[in-house]
Amino acid sequence: MWVRGLALILALFGQVRGQIDIHEKSKDGMTRVPINETEGTSEIYTSMYQLNKFFEEEKEMVEDIKMIIEKKLVSQAAVTGLGNYLASYDDVIGGQEEDETFLHNPVNVYNLVRHVAIGWMVVENIFEDEKKMKKGQLPKRVRRVMSRKKRSHIPGEADLDGVAIGIVRLHDYYKFDLESFISEGAIEYDNKRYESNGDLTVWDAFKIGVKGANQMLLGSGLDIMLNALEKAKTDGVSVPPFVEALDMKVLRNLIKTAKTVHDQKLDRWGPRTASHSVNPVPYDKRLAKKKKFQTVKTTAFNEKLFDPKVMGTGVEKDMYIQLCRGIDLRPPKTTKDLYCKYESRDKPYYTYGPRKVEIVNFDPYIAVIHEFITESEIKEFIKIASPKLKRSNMVGKSYNGSSSDYRVSEQTWLTEKMSPKGPGKVTTRIEGYLDLMATSTRDSELYQVANYGIAGQYDVHVDQVMMANDASSRMQKREVFNIYAGDRVATIMGYLSDVQLGGHTVFPTIGAFIRPTKGSVVIWWNMDKNGGYDWRVRHGGCPVMVGSKWITNKWIRMNSQMWKRPCPKYTNRQLRQFRNVNKYHKGDYFSEP
Repeated sequence: MWVRGLALILALFGQVRGQIDIHEKSKDGMTRVPINETEGTSEIYTSMYQLNKFFEEEKEMVEDIKMIIEKKLVSQAAVTGLGNYLASYDDVIGGQEEDETFLHNPVNVYNLVRHVAIGWMVVENIFEDEKKMKKGQLPKRVRRVMSRKKRSHIPGEADLDGVAIGIVRLHDYYKFDLESFISEGAIEYDNKRYESNGDLTVWDAFKIGVKGANQMLLGSGLDIMLNALEKAKTDGVSVPPFVEALDMKVLRNLIKTAKTVHDQKLDRWGPRTASHSVNPVPYDKRLAKKKKFQTVKTTAFNEKLFDPKVMGTGVEKDMYIQLCRGIDLRPPKTTKDLYCKYESRDKPYYTYGPRKVEIVNFDPYIAVIHEFITESEIKEFIKIASPKLKRSNMVGKSYNGSSSDYRVSEQTWLTEKMSPKGPGKVTTRIEGYLDLMATSTRDSELYQVANYGIAGQYDVHVDQVMMANDASSRMQKREVFNIYAGDRVATIMGYLSDVQLGGHTVFPTIGAFIRPTKGSVVIWWNMDKNGGYDWRVRHGGCPVMVGSKWITNKWIRMNSQMWKRPCPKYTNRQLRQFRNVNKYHKGDYFSEP
């Protein structure tokens, strides 16, 4: 009942330039959009590359509109409307067209996408009126601007919603300062402040909060709406250009309904599950008197490490978020023995130039090899991959190749032959230094290159594709390449960029996190020496708060490693001992690169 009530209120708010749509969610809480042939070209918020490409195109359109006005190619009435569009653009950009980091701030992205998603319809209507008035005889430059929709994707409501939900997700994870966010459009977190060029209007803040609440990020969504309401009380209900005025009563009704849904979910499900998050205390004073809300429970996360029962639960999600914030969950007795070293691995070539190796965890073994990918190789990866990027899809139980807010990024695949100066050189280095067979399509998969967008993330998952016994794993076991190559024995993840805030790689079961460092690679083992699986290396990519995150993954397959790393011989007694640890365990775990 209350969900239906929230839908009606949200629909009312959506009438102000943009309907708010409610998608059906699955049991794990993820919103899925069916795959389509234009996937990867019909949205821009899912990768920083697409956003930059859109920004460059918008700058060209603005220059064209300026020339149209300067050369008096349209009527005076049209000039007034086009002038409003240019004024809106200037408010968002503020002379920062040449700043390469302008779109690294999510507030700047939201304002720019909103400017086009709402304002471009006005521009199109102006030119359509000119076309009717001049009976189809329009100057070439005007026709070029009018044909923008045919040449490229123009951001619409889906893009604006995606950015809004991403901002609420960032607050849910990182709890950045809301006062400066609402009043100044700034991101303040961990003693760092990132300014945006334009403030958020009350309308913008409410739209962002409503979208988050609609995605069951009720705690952060409501926090944003409540702060926006306080701003409205002092400054009035401000709206961006081309948007009709909004009544304060509508805002109060939105908050009232969202509070009701919030308390309902808190009472039934608790503060957090994999599919929702709310604040720990109810808004309703009578409900708050319940015994279970009198004291807020805290979880001792270090006691939950290596506990398979927390996988896929709200506790694992809380651990994931703590790690995203840069809080190591392991006890001192575990972290005190970690170290960095120069390692030649007894290779003559590296005797006088050993690699910098940082041990992140011993069991399971996780290490970072710093400065493994050179600057020129990184540029080659990004240059070849950028035009091929498409929205990352999910493969696994109930996903069937669909896109999901579980994973917000764009990706493509590269081979050594496509770029000998990039992937080719890195493969040679992997084989020579790590003693792994790594040639694509034979010993490993192709290089996956991914670029994350606004609040881009990849929630907790495993890389092994045949470990489980569900329908998806059974399907993977029938794939010809999987039969030939075996499962993913090792993951080598390379960072192709630094990230200003967020974007950590985290291991909730272990309690460890890794900050992205350009040129470094992380290696961990997904299987043991005898072909068993290690479920402890469940990991995720945290939402990118500020910056652009590029990575590449190389998944090494098991069967080709038989000559480099042959299976050990175990007695039946040893095999039984391994199985007693967990059902996937078949041998000793790897303890080195």
